[in-house]
Amino acid sequence: MKRVQNGGKDNLMRDEWRNLPDALTCLDGTVIRDRKQWEGKRRPEILEMFYQMEYGRIPEEELQVTIRLTDVAESPDIMGGKALRKTIEVETERKGRQFSFGFVIFVPKRKSKVPVFITICNRGIKDSDPSRDFLSSFWPAETIVSRGYGAAAFRTQEVAPDYDEGFTTGFHRLFPEYGGRGKERPANLYGAISAWSWAVSRIIDYIETDPDLDEKRIAVAGHSRGGKTALWTAARDPRVAMAAASCAGNSGDALSRGSRGERIEDITGKFPYWFCPAYKTFSGREEELPFDQHMLLGLIAPRLLYTSARSRDDWADPEGQFCSLLQAEKVYKLYGKTGLEEGSFQSPEEPLAGGAIGHHLKTGSHDLDEYDWNCYLDFADQYLVPFL
Repeated sequence: MKRVQNGGKDNLMRDEWRNLPDALTCLDGTVIRDRKQWEGKRRPEILEMFYQMEYGRIPEEELQVTIRLTDVAESPDIMGGKALRKTIEVETERKGRQFSFGFVIFVPKRKSKVPVFITICNRGIKDSDPSRDFLSSFWPAETIVSRGYGAAAFRTQEVAPDYDEGFTTGFHRLFPEYGGRGKERPANLYGAISAWSWAVSRIIDYIETDPDLDEKRIAVAGHSRGGKTALWTAARDPRVAMAAASCAGNSGDALSRGSRGERIEDITGKFPYWFCPAYKTFSGREEELPFDQHMLLGLIAPRLLYTSARSRDDWADPEGQFCSLLQAEKVYKLYGKTGLEEGSFQSPEEPLAGGAIGHHLKTGSHDLDEYDWNCYLDFADQYLVPFL
């Protein structure tokens, strides 16, 4: 993996090009100069804006959650006998209504705790097949385990449906007062991305109790809407040590201002249920948002951040993704962390790593495959394993 050297930022990557709000300037004009100011004032302010205006908030205080390990399997048929397969069920109740979802973790047989990659699977059942009868490059669990990491995965469809069903099924059925087509919902009520993110946090709850897994070295990975979810989870849950987002694009890692691909109007028109209702009001009004996605990335600092893009994925705006990373460096520097610090948009198949931040561009269109995974794992080998 190529280590980035300091270089001059070209005009494409400068703040002026997209008229970006400064991550280190508070709404009241206070300029942040150190990590204490950031953590005490600006970070909570930015996080609250994302809750109120983009992803929404879940009334979690009303939920009663039970997490159960339902099965531990070990046999030569499970990854050649080199891993345990653990099946876990998350049961949730609110005011007499129940909801549950399951997930699986493959744990390499080691004498010490292993770091874990949680994959947010927004593909079909085969792509996260716990039997491993079907091997998918979208979630190459065998590769992850062979590299010494636990491989956890859940299906987003089991948590919240990825279509506009009127807010009545899956996790949403816990909140019947908001269900039904045409019913007006609070402007800051959570959308599907926050529901999927909530599920990731419940998986982390379990990892903290498992003696085989290292709760200090948890990575969360996802593609497209799953990539957005991975970033949002890392931003709001400090237990995530590394976020890896593939093709997260608009409302993920790509800047909304000056987008050369998908815009807020496009994404909220097709997928309004991903976000809180307030986000749609900024369709065609990106300049009026008091934040942009580089601030989401900044919320992850000083923890590890890796993003990836595809050369022909114009809708996700690869240049906007890269520019967003560069802007997030300002926050990482408050912690003495290095970033990419390179202004030129890189060539495909040349992964970049600057310490706490990594990125690569791969030839092709919107997808996640084993090449991306090996880049994430290479980065994790270098920075996550010795992390903390």
